[in-house]
Amino acid sequence: MSSKLIKPAFYKKEITDEDIKKLEEIFSKMEKDKNAIGFLEPVNYKALELYDYPSVVKNPMDLGTCKNKLLNGEYKIFQEFMDDINLIWDNCRLYNMSESDIVKCCNNCEKKMRQLIEKQFKNAKPKVVADKSNEKLTTEDKTKLVDKIRILSNEDLTQIVKIILKACPDGIEDIDNDKLQIKVDFLTYKELELINDYLKKVENKEG
Repeated sequence: MSSKLIKPAFYKKEITDEDIKKLEEIFSKMEKDKNAIGFLEPVNYKALELYDYPSVVKNPMDLGTCKNKLLNGEYKIFQEFMDDINLIWDNCRLYNMSESDIVKCCNNCEKKMRQLIEKQFKNAKPKVVADKSNEKLTTEDKTKLVDKIRILSNEDLTQIVKIILKACPDGIEDIDNDKLQIKVDFLTYKELELINDYLKKVENKEG
């Protein structure tokens, strides 16, 4: 069974004045780190003669800009803040060679900032959870799915068949020219998620 990272719970948390003070402390520590020198201000690509930089990096970001946005109240939840922080490191690795000194500094900064955030905030460490997307459905889940399918209109049932055909062709059996059968034994949680997403949209329209 494979696994995947789930963003920590605090990502959805609103940023409070107390949180801002903690993050200011983190910025202060990062500003003193020699590895962070190249990330404290926007990349001066003209001075560095990196004339292709704007065409490669579409959304530039730096620690100084993040700090200003934080202090100006532009981040409402941690997700917004962390998206900008991660954008700094992603941009660096996008533009520069993986073995370059600047990428090595980038990796060190990313690691240090992650450690500082994990130390300051609860549940800051991503959780690793089992990925069941490629597993076959349990008997209980197959029964629930069949019950849902039975009450669908012909139009919605047709859409479900199309979803399954695209994601798992073996999940549909052609009985004769007029009838198709859904073979739930072949379906995995990946297809179940797609089906449930469609059914939710149907419920929202009816509601």
